[in-house]
Amino acid sequence: MLTIEEAKRVLHGSKLQSRDQLLVLLAIDPVGPCQVRTIKQRCAAAGLPKLAKMNLSDILRWANGFVARTQDGWEVQQAGVLRVQTLAQTANVNLVVKHSSQSLQGHVDSLTDPLTKSFVTEAVNCFKASQYRAAVVFSWAGAVALLHQHVFNNKLADFNTEAPRHDSKWRVAKQQDDLGRMREHDFLTVCEAIGVIGKSVKQILQNECLMLRNACGHPNSASIAENSVAAHIEKLIKNVFSKF
Repeated sequence: MLTIEEAKRVLHGSKLQSRDQLLVLLAIDPVGPCQVRTIKQRCAAAGLPKLAKMNLSDILRWANGFVARTQDGWEVQQAGVLRVQTLAQTANVNLVVKHSSQSLQGHVDSLTDPLTKSFVTEAVNCFKASQYRAAVVFSWAGAVALLHQHVFNNKLADFNTEAPRHDSKWRVAKQQDDLGRMREHDFLTVCEAIGVIGKSVKQILQNECLMLRNACGHPNSASIAENSVAAHIEKLIKNVFSKF
């Protein structure tokens, strides 16, 4: 959840109670059950020698709901995770951006198409730099490029048969780039019709992801925050990047 460097920023950014300090220490990667001796080692690594000398088990016993003691050690629970996220945000450590970026980066490494990979790489870089509009646009472009590649490699004949029903001026696509002649909204509709995506996925992509891309890709007064972008990226990961 947190690197040791991020934990230091949170722990030393403002004065924290002992309980909150321990929650942060339990949230350091790798997150999992920690024996007291391991927590003391993390105290030393994070520059908290005074905390290491305290009765850590006694402090954690009073953190009911935030942690749980199992046979393998102390574990941070959901309430504790939410508390750490709040503390991290106060210290300008944005875990929402971090986790979404990591998820998207994992899919970047598995992509083989250079064009798609370049779009998604730029989306990750923009997201990390808080360039949220650009992150939405590039992540969408990467997802569409991946769908184009899948259709061209596996469903081109079916696509060319179905396409005229949705675009009366459609000319047969012979190259992957030709698929870009169709409006993205119509392209998704054709993809559903030929079985590339299901109805629910089409609705998510058309009514949520594409609409946000349009809002970010054109001049307007819409305000975009990291949570909206993280949700957008998560939808693309689950419905496109992890499947094609």
